[in-house]
Amino acid sequence: MTPDLEVDTEGVRAWAAALTAAGSGLHLHPLPPVPGPHWSATDAGTVAAAAARRALAEIAEEIVATGRAAVVSADDYDAADDRAATGLRRIR
Repeated sequence: MTPDLEVDTEGVRAWAAALTAAGSGLHLHPLPPVPGPHWSATDAGTVAAAAARRALAEIAEEIVATGRAAVVSADDYDAADDRAATGLRRIR
């Protein structure tokens, strides 16, 4: 292959693994609620904290999904490369 088309699929997989670990870490260790002054402990503060945790969980899911998609893309690239090499070997 030419360097213009070459992809370091192992590098992509390593990056994806780190990305997936980061996203998974957000799920495993969510941010704790931040206590406010005693006079401000209202339902509104609780609702806002819950909304922030939901938003962070959605971001974590997107991070994990991106990592998974990168692995699938690297696998597809390797498979296409293998198919092309097999086809070239058949030419005599």
